[in-house]
Amino acid sequence: MFQARTIARPGSKGTVPSFFEQNPKLPVLRRAFVEAVGTAFLVVAVVGSGIAASRHAPAEPLVASLLVAVSIAGSLVGLIVALGKVSGGHFNPLITFTQWLNRERGTVCTVAYIVGQVIGGAVGSILAAAMFGSPIRTAVDALPSFGGFLSELVAAAGLMTVVLGCARSTKWETGPFAVGAWLVAAIIATPSTSYANPAVTLAAIFAPGLVGLSPLTTAAFVLAQMAGMFVAMGINKLAFASEDIVTD
Repeated sequence: MFQARTIARPGSKGTVPSFFEQNPKLPVLRRAFVEAVGTAFLVVAVVGSGIAASRHAPAEPLVASLLVAVSIAGSLVGLIVALGKVSGGHFNPLITFTQWLNRERGTVCTVAYIVGQVIGGAVGSILAAAMFGSPIRTAVDALPSFGGFLSELVAAAGLMTVVLGCARSTKWETGPFAVGAWLVAAIIATPSTSYANPAVTLAAIFAPGLVGLSPLTTAAFVLAQMAGMFVAMGINKLAFASEDIVTD
């Protein structure tokens, strides 16, 4: 059975940095299952808060964005704290794929995690729609504006800069709250409302309400998120170029 590599992990010996599982010897299917469950609950919060906001604050976009931001950030912090020690608490293919590119995670585990995240996201979107009794309607297929594309690039770059920076810390607890804080700001500050997660973006195809996306917009946003991921990797490499270990 594949075991996640540990020799390339940041942090001193005996520590578990943010977004790495505490015991990489656990079966990969168990860890991938946790990623699927966590992503499903995250998407329930994303889609459910979008539907609720569209019903209760349809004429107040800023209030709706704030409601969605608090719901998403709160759910993600809770999920990472609750399940992160088992799987690393990614719930986002960008984090998993970045670790693979950095040779911190093997191919089998990477594929299992991403498949779990995508399936979990779709299940979460369908569950949220069913809970609210909202029919699943695919949005009109159209490319996003350049501003929307750039917004997702910036949102993903910011999120991954936070994630990669926290992964350099020897204090595991820094990650969940740093990510939650960034998401509250980014959801309000970016015109695309900061999906910044390919699993959530793909799940939005099945989502009614404010967070629903068309397939074409989804494809464009995922490309933007991948570009943002590479920007964040460059920032992280330059910021920590001469350091093997960073502690708080």
